[in-house]
Amino acid sequence: MFHRMSESKDTDLIPLSAHKNTWTQRDLLAGIIGRYMTVKSHLGGLWPTWDVEAEHLDKRLIELNAYLEKLGWMVRLRRGDHNQLTALPLPHGQFPGKRIHTYMWIASIITVLFSGIRWMDSGRPEGGWFTESIYLDAFIGYVVPILFTLGLASFVQLRVSAHYGVRSGHILPIPDPSILLWLFSGLSASYFIWPFGVFFIPTLPRMDARPWPDRKSLAYASLSVPLVMLLSGFILWTSGILLSSDPFTLSSEPMRLNAPFLIELFGSGLAQSFDIDLDWSHPFLFAAAFLTLVGWLLLLPIPTFPGGRLLVSRMGIYEARSSGTQILMFMILITAGFFIFNAFEGFTIWIPILAVLLPLLFFIGGDPRIPVLLDGDVPLDEESHRRLGIILFVALLFAIPPEFPVEPVERWDSDLEYTIDDLGYAELGELFWTSSQIIELTNPSMIAQAYTISFSTSGSSDWDSELSCASTNCEGILASDDSLSITLNFSYPNSSVLPTYHVYDLELTLGDEQFIETHTLYPELNSSVGSEWSYLRTESSVLTCLPVFVLEDMSGVASLPNLDAQWASYLWFDGEAGLETEVDSQSELICLESNDYALTHSLTTELSVVELDGNVFNVGFNKTWPHVVSASESGWLISNELGWGTPFEDDTGLLYRENTSSCTGNEFLSTPRHSNTTNWPWDMGMWPSHKIPEIGENESLQLILPSTYYYHCNLETLNQTRFEIQEGPDLILRIDNQIMRLWDAPLELHSERVIFSLYNSNNESILLRHETNGDALWNLSSLPDALPQGWTDIDVPLPIGGLNTVQLIHQDGAIMVHFGGYVED
Repeated sequence: MFHRMSESKDTDLIPLSAHKNTWTQRDLLAGIIGRYMTVKSHLGGLWPTWDVEAEHLDKRLIELNAYLEKLGWMVRLRRGDHNQLTALPLPHGQFPGKRIHTYMWIASIITVLFSGIRWMDSGRPEGGWFTESIYLDAFIGYVVPILFTLGLASFVQLRVSAHYGVRSGHILPIPDPSILLWLFSGLSASYFIWPFGVFFIPTLPRMDARPWPDRKSLAYASLSVPLVMLLSGFILWTSGILLSSDPFTLSSEPMRLNAPFLIELFGSGLAQSFDIDLDWSHPFLFAAAFLTLVGWLLLLPIPTFPGGRLLVSRMGIYEARSSGTQILMFMILITAGFFIFNAFEGFTIWIPILAVLLPLLFFIGGDPRIPVLLDGDVPLDEESHRRLGIILFVALLFAIPPEFPVEPVERWDSDLEYTIDDLGYAELGELFWTSSQIIELTNPSMIAQAYTISFSTSGSSDWDSELSCASTNCEGILASDDSLSITLNFSYPNSSVLPTYHVYDLELTLGDEQFIETHTLYPELNSSVGSEWSYLRTESSVLTCLPVFVLEDMSGVASLPNLDAQWASYLWFDGEAGLETEVDSQSELICLESNDYALTHSLTTELSVVELDGNVFNVGFNKTWPHVVSASESGWLISNELGWGTPFEDDTGLLYRENTSSCTGNEFLSTPRHSNTTNWPWDMGMWPSHKIPEIGENESLQLILPSTYYYHCNLETLNQTRFEIQEGPDLILRIDNQIMRLWDAPLELHSERVIFSLYNSNNESILLRHETNGDALWNLSSLPDALPQGWTDIDVPLPIGGLNTVQLIHQDGAIMVHFGGYVED
């Protein structure tokens, strides 16, 4: 029965009608399209194109593409007077294998890790940022934030694309191997302008090559990655600034990060602390700088960039790819690079960026084939258009990078800087003359540096001086980017004796450098004098001079009220006949002259009061003598018996020719070359600066001194003695059991007799002359006419009841003994 029923049904079937000719691919596609919309005509073309119409064309297009996807095809609609539908094969083979992603991510981890190590190589806080290991610090603080954000952005882009029915790929970071050269070459940070470890972050397959249903789907998918990067970057900027540590020790030139506009805007309210946080950047700030910079670049309207796809979404493919739009984009890019970022002034980070952007704009900017839009003629709805515009404006404005997003901190080891205020006149108060001066120290470097500030007075002075931090010396450590103000206060008690003007030296030791600033404090008077008399050697004589100061267009008369008139025969003002002289604003010195250079040396009490323009001043006397002694071609004899003598202090200190060394205490000079003989030479024409050697027993030294100026430096006190050598005899003076090599200084005599010895180390005798000055009578009959080789004793009785002086003077190869004797009333 079953068999019969089967036969009955077979005979009832209606056979299918069949075409005589086999369908072509175009006919098949046309038949499928005809199910969803009316095909009006076939328009031909490289890919089959039809003129179609249908109600609810948007909906029908989506349904048609969903069906054709199973067959490996898709259709693209171009709207207009005629709706043109073009069939295209679905792209295939665009998605790379997982292996390439794995390799590139691993390589990126390595290069980003090395980049983080290089960021931190210049210095870290004690104990590290997170751990003591620099590798873990770089991984936690730099690698994880960057690559986690890129991974998050990749998944967000994937989900947004899937929401609109498009399958997209993951981000594939491109590692930058040049960071390895930077890390291991030891080159300065300034040689590397892209120090992030990741060169670029494309998506594979390219987002431009994927078929997008409409502009809206393209816009939101393109916006996803830059927004994730910018938001993460701003979060990391905030976290990094909050977590930045106090200054730490640096070993090399660090890199400084400059914040984008939004962070700078908020940071401007934090004043200096914000800049300090950027100097001592937390690793999160390194990651934030990369994310915000690259996120902002991705939003630029450059073909193949997300910003380029956003431009197409908002304007349409043909308008965005028009020559007018591309020229406008080019002009905006060049103008911004020139005026905002100074991209063309030197090789900065913007040069490689422009080297990527401009070719993309030139060669791809006019290509209407990318991105692939299946229904690209439908504009965005008003809400999406407005929302995208606001997001783009806010993101591009607030994330705009600075002129130098990354720059080496060249000032990291700069020296301390100082400024000293101009010193005004000292003003008279009720009890004191007072003035003050402010010294400002600034440390522009990133290293804490030591400083020492002290002052010293040139000569004697009755001014009281005190630094605000201590009496005479301030020292300490000035932290990085810190400043310090120190005040130097002056006071002088008000009395009938007016203050002299005050010359002082400010000595600043800043790090390893020393500075000496000489300043002068003048009282608020029409005229004033310096603090002390001093000797001034001229070509013909030695004057005793006192500095004076007179205001412009003022004048006055200087006199010595405590000096009796009897001295007018032996002492007078230079250029005058007596003991008064006129001064004006052109005058710098008033000088006393005498035939006896030793006279003023003995009249210091009488010269201590000076009257100028009716004002009385108390002054001191600097008895430092401008020495002029002689030496022969064979040189001074330095032996164990004679010793070095005053002022050379028995083989201590330095002896050097003028302009060949200094006396700061930092000189490390050796003794001169020593021969094995018992009598050896030191020629200062050949070896101009050495430490004074010790002379052993039965040993002697010939010190050869060519005619010029020399200095002796006492290493204990740092006092200098300057003397001039003239060609002449080699002489040593012994007085009061003291050996003197510089024998020309005047001496005041107080005993009944003047007894001294002279030593001639030459084979030839030295002619001895003598002269007297004053009104006392000397008995010089015991004086010899010449000094033979060896010691010669001199014993001369002094005149009774007066002021007596003696001085030895070299005079054309002879020695002049000048005796001064003055009977006082």
